[in-house]
Amino acid sequence: MATKQQKSAVNMAKFIQNQSLLLLEKLNELESDSEADLCEKLHEDAEVLYRRLLTAFPENDGE
Repeated sequence: MATKQQKSAVNMAKFIQNQSLLLLEKLNELESDSEADLCEKLHEDAEVLYRRLLTAFPENDGE
């Protein structure tokens, strides 16, 4: 069973992943290309982090 801190870390990583995607969509709408490029990298890193935390804490289902 995942600890409360582990679940919190996984949930925070998922939140950052979701929010960075929303921000990326907004920046694309605003045609802010350089900022969108940075945000795309942020989103990709957030995805990697989320997957790594799920692997590190396999008893956590991400919810």
